[in-house]
Amino acid sequence: MKRCHAIIVKKENYILRTWQAEDAASLSNYLNNKKIWDNCRDGLPYPYNEENAKAFIDMVQRKEGIHDFCIEINGEAVGNIGFVPCTDVERFNAEVGYWLAEPYWNHGILTDALKEAINYYFAHTDKIRVFATIFEHNTPSMRVLEKAGFAKVGILRKTVFKNGIFIDAHYYELCKSKV
Repeated sequence: MKRCHAIIVKKENYILRTWQAEDAASLSNYLNNKKIWDNCRDGLPYPYNEENAKAFIDMVQRKEGIHDFCIEINGEAVGNIGFVPCTDVERFNAEVGYWLAEPYWNHGILTDALKEAINYYFAHTDKIRVFATIFEHNTPSMRVLEKAGFAKVGILRKTVFKNGIFIDAHYYELCKSKV
């Protein structure tokens, strides 16, 4: 299903929009960063190349509805916010994941973009709850979630195996009624 380019929100310092084929070079450039990979699931390839980026964009564009949001700064794709809908008895939930290019860390961009993406997602889907699992060492991501209105609801001890070690996962949630 071919979808036209859609801008979700345009802010002074970033644009939140859908992914486009021409984003592949920028995506591969910024996502090929071990610091980012260290905080993501192993399903994300590392090193990350332009073929990986093209496959990701193709997969995103084939989805029905918008579940993945490109963060654009200065004309470049520099981040992603993605939702993975749950199924069965958890079908009104979705897991959210995100990343932002290192040059833009600590500028408040991700927190604001996450709020905008969640507002859009709640308004355009039947989801009533989003959640995120954050690795124990990723305190900046925990702060992003807390500033976006998420509550930490638990710590799952040694549930993640990343880079050859077991680590705790901090579990956060945000319900639609609190948005």
